[in-house]
Amino acid sequence: MPQKLRTARHVLSEYGNMTGAGVLFVMDEMRKVSVKEGRRSTGEGLDWGVLFGFGPGITIETIVLRSVPIN
Repeated sequence: MPQKLRTARHVLSEYGNMTGAGVLFVMDEMRKVSVKEGRRSTGEGLDWGVLFGFGPGITIETIVLRSVPIN
């Protein structure tokens, strides 16, 4: 399993497919893991990320994310 998808796969296995709300659960889980592992940012130690959301038909949403430093 690719490491970059570890958190998303964990959330899907715990809660199932929640459509759009799943994005918030994945971002929250990434924050929790980052704090637990002592990472420097909420993005599992990375500064930037890309979020993709897929909907019915050919609906695709994309956003570039910037991590927040953990103090």
